[in-house]
Amino acid sequence: MHRDPPDPHRGQVCSLEAARTDHLVRRLRSKLMDYLRDDEAEISVGWGMVRFFPPELFDEVEPEARSLAVDWLAFMFPGEWRIPLARQLAEDDASLSQEERATLNAWADRAAPGFFRVESVSGLQARLVRLPDDAPRTVRGVRGGVLKPGDLLVTWLLPTGPAYYLGLETAFVDQDLTDGLRHILQVEMDLLRRQRPRATWDDLYRTSWPRIVWAVGVLANDADVFRIHAPPGPSVLWDGRPVPDAPAWWERTAEWARTLAETSAPIHEEPGDGIERLWWDAALTLRPKQERTVASWTAAVVYAFRRYVQGDPTVTQAEVAEQCCVSPATVGNRSRQIVKALGLEPFDLRYVDLLARDVRILWEMHCIGALGSPALYGGMDVAKMSPEDKLLLHAVLRDMRRYLNE
Repeated sequence: MHRDPPDPHRGQVCSLEAARTDHLVRRLRSKLMDYLRDDEAEISVGWGMVRFFPPELFDEVEPEARSLAVDWLAFMFPGEWRIPLARQLAEDDASLSQEERATLNAWADRAAPGFFRVESVSGLQARLVRLPDDAPRTVRGVRGGVLKPGDLLVTWLLPTGPAYYLGLETAFVDQDLTDGLRHILQVEMDLLRRQRPRATWDDLYRTSWPRIVWAVGVLANDADVFRIHAPPGPSVLWDGRPVPDAPAWWERTAEWARTLAETSAPIHEEPGDGIERLWWDAALTLRPKQERTVASWTAAVVYAFRRYVQGDPTVTQAEVAEQCCVSPATVGNRSRQIVKALGLEPFDLRYVDLLARDVRILWEMHCIGALGSPALYGGMDVAKMSPEDKLLLHAVLRDMRRYLNE
């Protein structure tokens, strides 16, 4: 067996390469933070902050909480041009090298958010384990003395080369909150998998990050979060993958319904995925066969989605019928078929945008009810109230609180 002699410069070369990567990450993090503060990103950041911290839920946002939105804004939120700001920077900044562009795009695609427990630290490198899936990550570029074994971090890890680097913002979390965090994360996963049966922990953290940050605030107030559970209810039928025997017009119906839902939605909300799930569940249940009914089924699913899933009391069958060039009676008949077949309910958790303002208000009220805090709602049993009444009560109490604080 032949073995090459050891290369005396190998360690030095590796060290130089690691140092070069460290410098690349520092430079790009700085550029990205500057870009988030720049006028070019002002609209996207403004929209993102409203989606992350709806004014109806947050009277004030503490700087520590605001910092936890930064990585989500950079790597996940589809901004003004429908792409994350990290990707927007990669496209717009002519001074960036190809390596820098590729790195920014990799961060937008594969940044790994979460709560991470520090297992060990060696030099500039640390081994982290994420809650609750215990997925290990090796992190480079750690400054001496910043991390120690046992620390619990909340951050987004940025994939660069063979390792990860800490995100734009990193915060320490009280280690005593670990069990509560595990429970809250499992509850959030139960909700997400009701919509996406194949969702991973990466999916949860990336899509539900604003909800998770809100939950940290609940935990920090010593709430008994183990009393919070996802309400009972069915899961979707469609798992997000192509349906092998589906006729082509089913796909066209999904596309048209998505377009119409996004056209009518508030700018801070993302209804497209939900209406697609609703249509595919309806199609798989009812098995419609006639291609000439594309417009009528599109109108029906749009009306059912807006009226039931989004809880829009202003939408009318006539309005949707005019959009789709069908009769109001057709919209009514088809939508009733969908509602009955799927057992559709107002703000149905299978199809809602989990980050939508009203959905998050209803979830806050559900959690407060589970925690046994009826005094916050005048002693009323909110669990027995309709979603519409809950939203009205929340608005009234919010206005009263703001009036008293003025």
